[in-house]
Amino acid sequence: VNTQGENIADNGGIKEAYFAYNEWEGRNGPEPRLPGLHYTSQQMFWISSASIWCNKYRPEALKGRVIVDVHSPGEFRVIGPLSNMAEFSRDFNCPSDSSMNPTKKCSVW
Repeated sequence: VNTQGENIADNGGIKEAYFAYNEWEGRNGPEPRLPGLHYTSQQMFWISSASIWCNKYRPEALKGRVIVDVHSPGEFRVIGPLSNMAEFSRDFNCPSDSSMNPTKKCSVW
């Protein structure tokens, strides 16, 4: 209940950012792969967007945060929105009905 509004915003925000990135790439051409990495530019978009939520909490700090914060912990701000996007599943070739490509997805916008 505490995080519902922000969870919806995370879903919509990452979706819009992904579509904007693809429009940009459509106008400017595909970005070159980074040296030594085998990821496509779309995969790098997802990796980059997820990296900002990397964090580590002590158990007591996490419990306090979950009780009062309107934002979900970082890992759920990644897993929730990305597992709800068919584009993510396609870009990473996630198997159907896997944890990151569930059959039932939540889409608001």
